[in-house]
Amino acid sequence: MAIRVFLLVSSVLLLLLSLSAGVERLGLSLWPPGLAGFHGPLMVSAFFGALIALERAVGLSEAWTFVPPVLMVLGGFLLALGEPFGYPVLLLGSLFYVAVAAYIYRLQPADFTQAMGVGAVLLFFGNLAWALFYDPPWAALLWAGYLVLIVAGERLELSRFVPKPARASWQFALAEGTTLLGLLLFPLAPGVFARIGGLGFVALALWLLRYDIAWVNLRREGVHKFMGAALLTGYVWLLVGGVFLIGYGLPPAGPVYDAILHSVYVGFVFAMVFGHAPVIFPAVLRLPIRFHPLAYLPLWLLHLSLFARIYADFAGNHAVRVQAGVWNALAIVFYFAITAVVSLLGLRDRRPL
Repeated sequence: MAIRVFLLVSSVLLLLLSLSAGVERLGLSLWPPGLAGFHGPLMVSAFFGALIALERAVGLSEAWTFVPPVLMVLGGFLLALGEPFGYPVLLLGSLFYVAVAAYIYRLQPADFTQAMGVGAVLLFFGNLAWALFYDPPWAALLWAGYLVLIVAGERLELSRFVPKPARASWQFALAEGTTLLGLLLFPLAPGVFARIGGLGFVALALWLLRYDIAWVNLRREGVHKFMGAALLTGYVWLLVGGVFLIGYGLPPAGPVYDAILHSVYVGFVFAMVFGHAPVIFPAVLRLPIRFHPLAYLPLWLLHLSLFARIYADFAGNHAVRVQAGVWNALAIVFYFAITAVVSLLGLRDRRPL
């Protein structure tokens, strides 16, 4: 229990540091300063890497599977302290996580464990692209692919309970393969392969919008309806990010780069976090959690502020972009604050959902 709580609290601290780094990238000074260049590695490799690896370790309940989240937390804090040794630690952590993913696939060979395993490989290559080659656009795409395939694999597993035509399996495999082709070969011809990767994102988004069990949850009440709303709106943002990639490729920097990446990372990924938190937190902490409709406020704030940010990106309005980016971060903090409060209240009155 102690290691689970320590790693989860450490992951949340890394999230706050990465959000601070993101706001600093917008031009605002926060404490601690000097983290702007570490925004991507802290957010994806350290926070998400540790959180997802921790979820897998708790599910497996084998001591060695806790090595990846420990290394990712350690690497993240080393980066935050300005220690370049954090990069190889994160790289090593992601390599161990590939081993965990391979072990899971051996225990349960299936299309969804295969997709999540491929996602783990993309995390490793993304860390390699950042630490060894220092190619931020390529690393950002690989990291995005990691999160997209992790989520897609999890949703593929749950979609087993939804009737699907036989063609759904090869459609998913084709979408996954297209994504991999574009992301892995991106350095060879960035303009071409970014668009192929975008096509893969679009195909995965359409598959999820068509077959995901979230539509069933949307017709229910309480936390299930909230999860359905979060997931389905997140898939729309993945579709938007993929369309942007097809239309623009991936510029090395600038407003379009910002719009593309944050459509996926903020709109899709954090909608997934909001939607899965009522399941992930109890699974990791093995404590009850209580849902409150107030959770809709940060969800819609996240979407509205992201819409404003992308509008500002294409309109060239830097002031609105900065304000919207700050509201992106506040929406995320607000959601976790609500989750923490209602979880404590749920423990107090013993009425978990």
